[in-house]
Amino acid sequence: MNTGSFVKGIVTGAVIGMGISMLAVPTDERDRKRLAKKTSKVFTTLGAVADNIMDVVK
Repeated sequence: MNTGSFVKGIVTGAVIGMGISMLAVPTDERDRKRLAKKTSKVFTTLGAVADNIMDVVK
């Protein structure tokens, strides 16, 4: 099993799940902006973790 594929699959699943949940749950504009800000920070952190994992595996 390729670790890079696993990490990409996890990230893809998270993105798809977040998109579906945003469509299913209506939010007002303020909550949407707050969610976008937090989501940006989460994906930045996930990207850094994924990069570190890939460096360790190499």
